[in-house]
Amino acid sequence: MSNWRKAATALLLGLVCHVGWGLDFAAEGEKQLSQNNAAKAVTYFEAALAQGSPNERLLLNLGLAYQKNGQAADARRTFRQGADLAGGEQKTFLLNLGVSSYLAQDFAGAEAAYSEVLGIDGTFAQARLNRANTRLKTQNWTGAAEDYRAYQALAPANPQKEKIDKILAMLEQAATEAEAAKLAEETRKKAEAEAKAVATAAAEAAKQKADADAAAEKAKQEEILARIRESLENSSDDSKSLSTGQSGVKADDGEFSLDD
Repeated sequence: MSNWRKAATALLLGLVCHVGWGLDFAAEGEKQLSQNNAAKAVTYFEAALAQGSPNERLLLNLGLAYQKNGQAADARRTFRQGADLAGGEQKTFLLNLGVSSYLAQDFAGAEAAYSEVLGIDGTFAQARLNRANTRLKTQNWTGAAEDYRAYQALAPANPQKEKIDKILAMLEQAATEAEAAKLAEETRKKAEAEAKAVATAAAEAAKQKADADAAAEKAKQEEILARIRESLENSSDDSKSLSTGQSGVKADDGEFSLDD
């Protein structure tokens, strides 16, 4: 409740107490509400609420007055308060809570309220229809279709039957297309995974072949180098011997002397 409305309610209560009016605030609020004077209705209902404990009728009227007066948050709070009384009008309070939430584009809150109603009474046709409409907003095609079918069964002669049948046909088509798109996406991802696996295997095979070729080439080079070293070692003995040259001088390993 806003500060100015609190002040107005307090002033109204003060005047009533001072002059001794026997005004029925709740009745006056209902009168103002029926005349679409939502602001005045709110003031009278709040005054009635200030006089005693809340009851379902007062809270229901106050919530409606709040909603009509543009006080949507106050309306939802009041409808919730009324629903928590768990009285005979509980389903009505929850239905109104769902409608108020829907109008505020709080679709999650609206669906929760309608689901709560249906948890109490699964045959409440209006709640079923409202939840179906709400699920359309959140693109819950499957859930919306289930609720529309249930509503058609609960109210087969409803004036929106033809329109709902068309919606159901579109939802079924959307569901079919969505399933096809899902399968196509799964197929694409599978193909990509398989292609990636093939590419990975090919790359690994190429790497292994390159490693094997490199190892073979290294072994070949080492074999060549080994042969070269062996050849060098075999020729080293000759390089240690003195050459006789063309003179045919004989060399030996012992002492030698020059001929006179």
